Amino acid sequence: MTAFLLTISFVLHALSLFIIILLYLQLAKIKEVEKRQAQIIEEMEQTVSAYFIEWKEENERFLQALSKTLHHRSSVKNEAKVEKSATTPNAAPLEQKESEWSPLAHVDEMKDTVEIRTIRPKPAPLSLAEQAAQLYKEGKTIEEIAKTLKKGKTEIELLLKFRQM
Repeated sequence: MTAFLLTISFVLHALSLFIIILLYLQLAKIKEVEKRQAQIIEEMEQTVSAYFIEWKEENERFLQALSKTLHHRSSVKNEAKVEKSATTPNAAPLEQKESEWSPLAHVDEMKDTVEIRTIRPKPAPLSLAEQAAQLYKEGKTIEEIAKTLKKGKTEIELLLKFRQM
């Protein structure tokens, strides 16, 4: 009897050791997956931050080009103003008011505004089955409907059959 109990005890110990090893392997796999996910998240954050940095640099280049363009336009207007003021003295004050305004000069004063307006809901676009049914009701053949909707004849036939059920 003791031999039988020792055998059962040995089998149970072996089984429990086997289950412990399986659980340890599962835990190791989970930790490995967590490490991979952490690496992926870090790579994504780096990619997004690099994208935003490039975006910021592009915006800065755009603002510099815009300011150069505005500066060039104002210098051209000033030259035109000098030429006009030499010929017509009354035109100078009007030209001066136009050249004083610059979009970049008032950037700090501008604030974000949100325009709120009522939006009328647009009717939902008809589904393919509804379009096919409507064209069929208008008396068009299956071939004409297929050409109009750029679909196959068999597809249109099936849509119409399902629609009529």
